[in-house]
Amino acid sequence: MQDISIRAAAPQIFRRPLLYVGAQDSMVHAATFLAIGPQIYVDGLVVLDAGRLAGRIGGRRLASHILERKEKWLDGRAGDITEPLDRPLDADSPLKDALSAFAETRFAFMPIASGDKVIASLSIRDLLGAVDKTRKVGQLASSLTTVDEGMGVPEALKFMVEKGVRNLVALRHNGPFVVNDRRVLEFMLGYEARTLVAEKGFSALDDVPLSHVGFCKGKTLGPEEIAGDAASLLSDVGTPCVFVGNRILTPWDLVMK
Repeated sequence: MQDISIRAAAPQIFRRPLLYVGAQDSMVHAATFLAIGPQIYVDGLVVLDAGRLAGRIGGRRLASHILERKEKWLDGRAGDITEPLDRPLDADSPLKDALSAFAETRFAFMPIASGDKVIASLSIRDLLGAVDKTRKVGQLASSLTTVDEGMGVPEALKFMVEKGVRNLVALRHNGPFVVNDRRVLEFMLGYEARTLVAEKGFSALDDVPLSHVGFCKGKTLGPEEIAGDAASLLSDVGTPCVFVGNRILTPWDLVMK
């Protein structure tokens, strides 16, 4: 898989519109892309400045910004939270170049260009159709770290940033339940959180438990089931991960391992 071109591995990315923000766009504009789903779903944002590539933005950087700026997190511009990039990947480059970039930065999202123009973006989820579908999921799943559903929303954001995870998992008597970064960011952008912060300050969110954001029951697979089954489940943007026994399986596990 690694030696085929990006264009061949993920042809669908060239059929969809390029979603991007300008460096001078408002913070709320950029945050909306990363927080709203499933009608609009992106794992990252391309940032352009006067039509040229400036960099990219991911949920982790936005979460860090929220924790740093607190009440003032919606002030500023998209460029303030942009991770600079010198150049995009070329559509005809080997897929291994994209996988190397993902591995080096732990951020599985890259702008893709043809010639000198950015025309698409590639995320880890775009490569689910190209994985080896015969491997057993029990060999690919990662160890699972759980959280207390009563932790405050800012504590949850800090946990995700520091641990580099997108999915927070709570174990209940009837199985694993999960809330992902997009859902937490959606809550932060919503009317309830913004009103609470405006009236009582950012610290008021400490008293809002993560359970209030809303956990969803996790989907499960047996360890002997194959990666093709997992890829089908994870292709649904409403399924951020699946569980294999007491382990977790994400798009990263399927593509990068």
